[in-house]
Amino acid sequence: MLTSAPLFCAFAAEDAQDEALRAPAADEAGQAAREGNAETRRQRMQAEFHIMAGEMAAGREQPELAAEAFLRALEHYPDVDLARRTTQLALRADNASLAERAAQAWLALEPNALDAREVLARMSLAQGDVEQTYQHCLEMIEGHPGGKSEGFRHAALVLSSDPRPRPASLHIFDRLVSLYPKLSGAHYARALIALRLQQHGEAEISARRAIAIKPSSNDYRLLLAGVLVRSDKISEADREIESLLARAKGDERVEVRMAFARLLLESGRREAARTQFAQALSLDSENDDARYALGVMAFSDGQLDEAEKMFTPLAKDDEHSSDAHYQLGRIAEARREYEKALGHYRDVRTGTLAIESAVRQATVMTAMGRVDEARAELRNLRRRYPPLEPRLILAEAEILMNAKLHAQALAVYDEALADRPNDTDLLYGRSLVHERSGNFIAAEADLLAILAQDGEDGRALNALGYMLTVNTDRYEEAHKLIGAALDFAPDDAAVIDSKGWVLFKLGKAQEALGYLEDALAKAPDPEISAHLGEVLWTLGEHEKARAVWDKALIRDPDHPAVLEALNRLTR
Repeated sequence: MLTSAPLFCAFAAEDAQDEALRAPAADEAGQAAREGNAETRRQRMQAEFHIMAGEMAAGREQPELAAEAFLRALEHYPDVDLARRTTQLALRADNASLAERAAQAWLALEPNALDAREVLARMSLAQGDVEQTYQHCLEMIEGHPGGKSEGFRHAALVLSSDPRPRPASLHIFDRLVSLYPKLSGAHYARALIALRLQQHGEAEISARRAIAIKPSSNDYRLLLAGVLVRSDKISEADREIESLLARAKGDERVEVRMAFARLLLESGRREAARTQFAQALSLDSENDDARYALGVMAFSDGQLDEAEKMFTPLAKDDEHSSDAHYQLGRIAEARREYEKALGHYRDVRTGTLAIESAVRQATVMTAMGRVDEARAELRNLRRRYPPLEPRLILAEAEILMNAKLHAQALAVYDEALADRPNDTDLLYGRSLVHERSGNFIAAEADLLAILAQDGEDGRALNALGYMLTVNTDRYEEAHKLIGAALDFAPDDAAVIDSKGWVLFKLGKAQEALGYLEDALAKAPDPEISAHLGEVLWTLGEHEKARAVWDKALIRDPDHPAVLEALNRLTR
């Protein structure tokens, strides 16, 4: 056996020579194949190199570099899964151009990829390319696996998800709906977009058209009820709900009550929503969602006993135990029952609130004077969960600031900003420490650094405007900043409060009143109460002012802003 190989090789060589003489064309083909294989190997090696570089960048939490490397790999190794991951990394890096290229590569490999089409639709809308947005949405609608109605809903979600509502979205959708005028789902989806754009009249027209085509749909009638609520047509909304309830049976009645409650809550009608949640709970005493919602609302209103009554049964339920213990911990913390609060927070072992509970434990420890222990807990969490490090750094600095350990809080921010000098969350947090320390120049510098990166950062605009209102006489400048913030966050209670307060400082107390009343209705915060009370007092409404302050002090007996206004104005 050992001696047969050379003979075989010799014969093979002779055969190869004869074959070469007989078929030179075949040899040329073989050469081409060998060259092709070599090119394939070369491409594979290049792809492997770029994939390895991308994996290393992803491991270092550098999504932009990872996406760029994977895009280069896709040139040599067209793979759908790799294209999908590249797109996800580019989106995480917040690089629109890179995300668009990655999504295009993905779509070229998988023409029916709905997620890739969605990314491209969002990008083209953001760039103002109406025609491309229309084409991508049309492809989504016509190729949606759930059918055209689901496709319309998907397209509506894409067009209405931009943080800055774009009027072009409705024009695009009008063209899409015109292709399917008898499809109820198309009109339903158009109503969703009109609602997002706060064009309530258009939303009502589309919702009613959807109902006219398919009168049996509960979803369409609930949407119409929501539109009517946002249009302040509450009595009409109630009639729609009563009509639904009249046809509903058994559990459907609870579902209708719950859906209407959520619509009311989203529209800022808390008391009406509370009534609906309570009625749902009366229909189904085991409705944990209604019980939880009522507990959260009671806690927000300072009704701690009522909140505790709602959450206590939920703590015994495995499905809701962690959420309930977290809320019970907040109640105990509000009562300054710190050991009890710690016990509840430690019982939050699963779910999204587990880390938040750990942070709350550190806050409670700080309130108990155990600052070093609290900081050690947070730093231990940072070691165990590296991706959460930015959040935990902010938590550590915040508990130090709240404990009035401003120098230590400042040191935490300075250390973190040395590594991430452009981190807007860190800059914003440090500005608050500077302000509380009385260093308004440094606070303003940090906020201006944020606005230099993004002149439309509503949080920084409001913070700077409010700081100038409270600590300087630069009221006109503050008014412009707060006005800009309000354009980006028209429903934010803190920004509405700032608007009211700067108007008051400008001597426009009557105009300020409406803003402050609106802010307090959206968020029963003691500082807003302090402002509203002072404006009412200035307008001669002394009894109303005292009522506002008294209600705030029931929630927080030691709140400094309320006590300061009360003592200064009523002496």
